[in-house]
Amino acid sequence: MNPSLIARIDRSLGMALRAFSIACLLALILLLLTNIVSRATGWFGMNWFDEVVTTIFAWLVFIGASALWRERDHFAITLLAERLAGRKTEWLHQLAIALLGLLFAAVLLGYGALFVSRTTATTPVLELPQAWAYACLPIAGLLMTLYAVRDVWCAIRASRPRMPAVAPQGRVPAQAR
Repeated sequence: MNPSLIARIDRSLGMALRAFSIACLLALILLLLTNIVSRATGWFGMNWFDEVVTTIFAWLVFIGASALWRERDHFAITLLAERLAGRKTEWLHQLAIALLGLLFAAVLLGYGALFVSRTTATTPVLELPQAWAYACLPIAGLLMTLYAVRDVWCAIRASRPRMPAVAPQGRVPAQAR
């Protein structure tokens, strides 16, 4: 597959993840404000409120986490990474973190899909399939797995020594001849 095509797909997916997360956040804000007005005035009832807010919040959290994973902007404890920065073993630390991330994402994907496939319940008020709320788990798991594979690949590539094209004294290295 063409690398520029992959980059365009990745950028488009990143924009879609961000837009979806922003839409979920705006929907939550509007619902919360509407609920406040509803309770303060008593003009209308919102007995469905909890079901919708819980579902939107779950989608916001998991799709938002996927967007952060794509950007490598998620929460991280960097104490060890800072101490290893610039050392030859830095790539090993990056690989270990990437492999742990891949394991987490694969478990989220597998068990999320299993959970959704076994869910038969409906929401009490709106009577919507509860699986819709849980579908964010395998979707986020799939996205995170793809980005974790990318992270593993980048860590492995970082382990390869870079060979200069020209030696310091202007001679071509023996391996490059």
